[in-house]
Amino acid sequence: MAVELDGNVRMRGDTGPGVRVQVVADAERLRLVSGNELVGDWQISDIGIVVLHEGFNVKAEGEEFVLRTDDDVALADEIGVAAASPRLARRIAARHNPETPPEPEDPTPVKSNLGAIGLAVAGGLIVLGGSFLNLDIGVSARSDAASENEFWIAFVIGGVLMIAAAFVMSIGTRFARTAATVLLLAMIIAFGFLVSGSSADTSELTAYGFIAGGLVVGVAVLFSGSLGQSD
Repeated sequence: MAVELDGNVRMRGDTGPGVRVQVVADAERLRLVSGNELVGDWQISDIGIVVLHEGFNVKAEGEEFVLRTDDDVALADEIGVAAASPRLARRIAARHNPETPPEPEDPTPVKSNLGAIGLAVAGGLIVLGGSFLNLDIGVSARSDAASENEFWIAFVIGGVLMIAAAFVMSIGTRFARTAATVLLLAMIIAFGFLVSGSSADTSELTAYGFIAGGLVVGVAVLFSGSLGQSD
């Protein structure tokens, strides 16, 4: 039994919208009509048809074109072409087995804010570390404590900026990952200078722990790909 479908034809490699056609097909012939004009009428055995992800690639009379219809499954089933994908094969099989529920469409991916939350946690830990470092400097009698004064300010400001970057990322602003990466790299460099110039007083271990923890969380978030949807 023939099928009649609405479709669209465009030449292979053409980026234009193509031509609207009516598709009439059975097990032996494929016929395309545009308005009152016959586009083509071929014997199925005389043409080459390959199933694409959407539509069909057809080779006929030395020409090659892409045909899409409003029901590619019905056309593929009618003309007997082999399904190029398991998905299409299952949909063709479902036409012959009404008890099989139709395959659900691919769900739209839901944007996740886990990356933004992780980055905010990292910024919060760095802010806490900078605050503890300031307290340790205030009570320290070491001669090099004054030289660390600028570091606690840098960590507090950097942590606050990371929290701000996490908020910007959560609302879908582009380049948020780039900004977060630059901030995190600056914090890592600052932490390296701090540790290398410190005498590692035990009173500062808490501050170092919070800062290092924040840096580890930030690196884990950035390199896990959790921020990919926010760029």
